[in-house]
Amino acid sequence: MIITGTMIAGGLMAGASIYQARVAADNARKAAQSARDRTAALRTSSEQQIAQMQAEATQRAKQFQSQIEQSRADTAASVTAAEEARAQSQAQMTQQQAQSNLMIHQQQLQSAIARSQKGSPVGKTRRTAKRGTPESMRTKLSIDSGLGATGGGDPDGISNQALNV
Repeated sequence: MIITGTMIAGGLMAGASIYQARVAADNARKAAQSARDRTAALRTSSEQQIAQMQAEATQRAKQFQSQIEQSRADTAASVTAAEEARAQSQAQMTQQQAQSNLMIHQQQLQSAIARSQKGSPVGKTRRTAKRGTPESMRTKLSIDSGLGATGGGDPDGISNQALNV
């Protein structure tokens, strides 16, 4: 077998090609490993960010829930205070009404005592006829003049006698 220069050159070229292929394969493996490492780092970073966002969301939800509970407690306290104020106001109004009624009763009682000490009747007197009216004046006149016995304004009683005849 004869080895010629072409063969040597072909062998060298084949060797160089193999070597280049090997170097390219190594570089590809390194690039793939680097890409896997970057992907893993990005995944880890993303997972950490997600975990942090979830923790912040949980914290915000707890804070929001706490604010809601505080607001409910404040509202309940406000309602309770309003009810107490209403009840106190109602009690005060009732007390003032009772006090007013007592004062009115005491004034009426003092007036009745004063009237009874003066000798006047305690109860209210009612007048059936008004003073100064023509009817009351006629009645008073007929009583004073003695004409009331004849039955009217006929002083001589002539009209009654003529009817009786």
